[in-house]
Amino acid sequence: MLKTYCLEKKKLIIQFILYLLLSIYASFLHAAVGKPLPIKEVIVGVNHMHKKALQKHSIYQPYTTFLGMPIKKWLYQWGNHHFNLEKIKNDCAAIEATYGYRIRKASNKKEKIKLMATRDKAIKRKENLAKNGNRLMRMGEKPLYYDPIYVHHNEKIFLNYLHSKGYLDAEIITKTDLKKSSIRVTYSIKPKNLYKIISTRLQASDQAIDTLLANHSNESLIKIGDPYGYQNFVNEQERIINLLSDNGYFEFNEQYVHFIADRSDGDHTIAVTTVVDLPDPKMAYHKTKIGRIVVDLTTQQDHASSITCVLTKVCQGLYFLVPSDGYPLDDIAAKIPLRPGDLYNKSKILETYERLHRIATFGSIAILPKIEGDELVIYIHAKPDERIRFQIEIGGQCVNLNLNKLRPAIKLNPIIKRVGGLGILQIEASVALREDFVTQRFHRNITYGLRGKFTTPCFILFLSRKTNLMVEKFNPTTTMAIDYSFTKNPVYSSKKIDAGLNYDWYSKHVLYQCSPFKVTFDYPQVLDNSKTNQSHIKLPSFLTSMGCILTIRAATPTLYFNPLVSYRWMVSIDIEHGGLYEHLFLMKKILPKEIQLYKYLKIEMGYRHAFDLTAYTTLVYQSKLGAVKGYKATDKVPLDKQYTIGGYGSVRAWDRGVVGPGLYESEENNNEIQKGDLLLLGNIELRRKLIGYLEGAIFLDIGNTWKLGKDAPLKMKFKFHKFYKAFAVGGGFGLRLNLYNIFILCGDLAFPLYRPSGSKLQKLKPIFNLNIGYPF
Repeated sequence: MLKTYCLEKKKLIIQFILYLLLSIYASFLHAAVGKPLPIKEVIVGVNHMHKKALQKHSIYQPYTTFLGMPIKKWLYQWGNHHFNLEKIKNDCAAIEATYGYRIRKASNKKEKIKLMATRDKAIKRKENLAKNGNRLMRMGEKPLYYDPIYVHHNEKIFLNYLHSKGYLDAEIITKTDLKKSSIRVTYSIKPKNLYKIISTRLQASDQAIDTLLANHSNESLIKIGDPYGYQNFVNEQERIINLLSDNGYFEFNEQYVHFIADRSDGDHTIAVTTVVDLPDPKMAYHKTKIGRIVVDLTTQQDHASSITCVLTKVCQGLYFLVPSDGYPLDDIAAKIPLRPGDLYNKSKILETYERLHRIATFGSIAILPKIEGDELVIYIHAKPDERIRFQIEIGGQCVNLNLNKLRPAIKLNPIIKRVGGLGILQIEASVALREDFVTQRFHRNITYGLRGKFTTPCFILFLSRKTNLMVEKFNPTTTMAIDYSFTKNPVYSSKKIDAGLNYDWYSKHVLYQCSPFKVTFDYPQVLDNSKTNQSHIKLPSFLTSMGCILTIRAATPTLYFNPLVSYRWMVSIDIEHGGLYEHLFLMKKILPKEIQLYKYLKIEMGYRHAFDLTAYTTLVYQSKLGAVKGYKATDKVPLDKQYTIGGYGSVRAWDRGVVGPGLYESEENNNEIQKGDLLLLGNIELRRKLIGYLEGAIFLDIGNTWKLGKDAPLKMKFKFHKFYKAFAVGGGFGLRLNLYNIFILCGDLAFPLYRPSGSKLQKLKPIFNLNIGYPF
């Protein structure tokens, strides 16, 4: 013990001498140059992966750059150049003197209080300016200067990182060189040997816990033959605690689980012993059962109000505190998998939070397990959200700032919650300005829409109560919607009715949506026969369809509740069958002859991925494949189900419907929207945060549509051996104003790079798209 103490003392003395030498050297450099010197760090001796990780952990983080330029650093230096601390202090003194005189001259107490508040506010503003710098300094990044203390700390940080990755005998040699106007610090790293785990052993004093952990030993994150990794031990400790917490052990935490690692420097191995034991030998192991579950659905206003009466009710063994009898207690109780008498289960508590959050009825949810007396009481405080909420949504698109291509839309959306239980009723009224192609020209029109949508967090099916409780783990949702839209222009009007039934559920990372029934009725009517040809107007149509959508995403289901979260990657498959019911039940004989019927199959596949290259740079790309075709050559496909290329979210260098299908290109005076049966689309975009809420983007778009019918023109047909020659390619750059992902205004300038027809691009001008929301 005395020997160990002497070694530690010598080590501290050596570290103190090194620190003193570094400080003297830094003082000498500062005196020689006359100002703090910028630092440049160089790390050698490790591979690219470890080098990148060490740079990330370093105190001296590299500057944020845009196109290789440290713009934020320059902003700070520019702001610092105009920053005058002495002037700020003088301003504070002037404010004190000015307002002091005004306060003394004030005629009444109320005026004095007002002047004092104004004075304090002005002084506080100046103090914040002195503390945090001016606006340019706050927007920028402070330059980094050499400091021997930071370099010494970096050595420790780098060693800790190497130790956490299994290089337990790593060494670092630091060399400092004075350059012309900066200091170069070189960290020469010798990782040496990678220690591996040679054996694992479990030590638990309680037989029941030992058996439980042994039965789940295949889930262990510490495996023989793997390199030593500190994070693996942290994750393994968390796994053991979660496993015990899911099996009734309520009081287990980090102090109950630790590891003993016997290091062998001869063969560079580690023998690991996992110890699960009580910190106090006087304590006893026991499983905890749930005594009561109290669900509080009240607010502070309910308890403070003399009018509101807080009631206590019992439903399915749960105690509810409610302000009235109008709460659907049976539906809420069905969402809670916990019951009195069950063993404590941490996973079920998290599942309860997730289920209650998903139904979107509560503003905030808090779950607190608490030991009261000899029983465990679980308090669930779910603060009810507003019963009625009114929302306004504004969207739109503008091409080249041309008012004739301005496509605004506004939606008024009142939302009523707790309808028929936990259902949500949305009534949406919308107005949108669009244009339609009729008789070789575009006509502006206004589309009015009215939509009713009812969503309930359960399956509306003929299922027993027991079955409904069993499927709750899949978080089921049923949606019923009906839409009515009316469009009118100088040539014709159109009335359209849509209705549908959807079932949604998810399991782990997979989201399912099934639409067993959809119906669409479209009734256009010509207003002026002299201005149009009947061939340009759609016939009255009737369509029923069914479909399903499968979405696989790289996000936990809990993140599904946050609309601001963008999934790192997502794969979706959509299959739709149209014209099933009217042909299956021979509705064709009942409907009038002038009603147009359809029969088709539509398949879509999409993939989206986002990479965080740096903290401020994201690379996002997507690809889409879609095909729609009638069962027979005589079966028609609705125009609404066909594909167009161009416009925002597609190939942005062309307006929608101008290019394609295939090699076809409309004439200069013919603006008819072209549609195809097959879609191939790819987009890639590099997004970079610039200053404040402003983001920049560079993008490349490629895609086109094709016709699949046998009687289609040769230019429009899809040919496998040379389809790639028909791609429209465009690229460009843009700016985004991103206000906390709530409102995003995007302006993109897109240039045509290759047109499907292969003709020259001189006549094609760049297109400017102004839109609300990201393109994808």
